[in-house]
Amino acid sequence: MNNSSTIKGYGYASLSAITFGTIPLFSIPVMESGMLLPSVLIYRFAFGCLFMMAILLWRKQNLHIRWGDGLRITFLSILYAVSAVCLFSSYEYMPGGIATTLLFSYPVWTEILLILFFNEKLTIRISLAILLAIAGVAFLGGIGHTDGIKSMWGVTLAMSSGLLYAIYMVLFPNMRIRKLPALKVNFYIFFMAMLLLILYATFTTGGVQRITNADSFLSLILLGLIPTTISNVTLVRSLTLIDSASVAILGAFEPLTAMTIGITLMGEPLTTSIIIGCVLIITSVIILITKGKTLPNPLRKYAEHQE
Repeated sequence: MNNSSTIKGYGYASLSAITFGTIPLFSIPVMESGMLLPSVLIYRFAFGCLFMMAILLWRKQNLHIRWGDGLRITFLSILYAVSAVCLFSSYEYMPGGIATTLLFSYPVWTEILLILFFNEKLTIRISLAILLAIAGVAFLGGIGHTDGIKSMWGVTLAMSSGLLYAIYMVLFPNMRIRKLPALKVNFYIFFMAMLLLILYATFTTGGVQRITNADSFLSLILLGLIPTTISNVTLVRSLTLIDSASVAILGAFEPLTAMTIGITLMGEPLTTSIIIGCVLIITSVIILITKGKTLPNPLRKYAEHQE
């Protein structure tokens, strides 16, 4: 692979992480305006599906899937939807930058799952990474009187989001649908997640709320475009150009972007404890993904099928 392709891969991976880190920027203002969490997520996935559908139609991609593949996608959609609910719910208890950093701990959860269920060997390197992650969570969760965190329940929600995403990451490579085109699978996962959330909203909040103002409408469109569509499309593209470990390392731009946006644009606090906690978690992840093998990634195994 030539240097030009490698540079492009790094660029796509960085853009994917940076755009995903903008989730708090577009979601928190809408939630603060009065829209409930299920509706925010429904609009996110709905607009994301529209943009992805446009790309798939432009590429003349066949949208047909088998019944069995549909069931597998539905199962993954449940994991993805609940993970998103946990992450967005955590915004009510802590700054978005901290929540995104806790979500970024998913490689640690991935290693724990591989050790428990897939006979992964527990090495000193992995043990150190796990201990650093635990210490990072402790600093973000209250050691040193961290400002901005209203309840440890928020920490639990954000960590649960990372755990659910890790389960998604571990299971996907062992499923038949990994051979399908990446963008097509993402489209159906988001579509099914949207349907599941509509059902959830019907029984919990009385249905999907209407968009009541132009600012919320614009924020929701951008939520579906930037951290949903662009982030996933560039991630898929990066995985066809560079290895998944490099993509995961550049994923550190995700929490850094969320922290920067929160501090500079949304007035979120920046304390010594927050800095220490974020550094420890990011260091933990980098230790894991540079240990000599690629990080299990659900997109890596079928990215080459992308048209």
